[in-house]
Amino acid sequence: MITMKRCNYIVAAVTLVIGVMIAYTSYGYGISMTMFGPGAGFWSFILGVGLIAVAVLIVTDTFRHSEEFTAVKVRIGEKANFEAYKLMLLLGAFVLLLEILGFYLDSFLFMCACMYLLGMRRFSSIISVALVFLAFIFVVFSLSLHIKLPLPIFWS
Repeated sequence: MITMKRCNYIVAAVTLVIGVMIAYTSYGYGISMTMFGPGAGFWSFILGVGLIAVAVLIVTDTFRHSEEFTAVKVRIGEKANFEAYKLMLLLGAFVLLLEILGFYLDSFLFMCACMYLLGMRRFSSIISVALVFLAFIFVVFSLSLHIKLPLPIFWS
């Protein structure tokens, strides 16, 4: 059986690799400040550096509490973990369907499915929360910041 200590180190390694890849790729797009603002890779570079910092914090915390994390055994096939696995599958479906369904429809379906999976059963609440959140995203990103979010393939 695997220990929480080993799981933490695995998560830290994966987080570090993803953070380094994002930071390296973003650096290629340019992160310097110009008269028009930061370069195209600036914010994603910040995200990559943030992931690297999180990986370092996970390793530091695991090292500091090594005995406690060694004592905790992780049972991957335990019934309580299947809710987390379902959320991971939903997130994977969200990513895969993003270019097909577009941001707004895909996000709406993702939010509704997540709320239902997490225990919300009133469909009127699920739909209204998702629509309000999407309206907020539309106002902030599309209207205020003039950022074009992905549209469905059948839209163009």
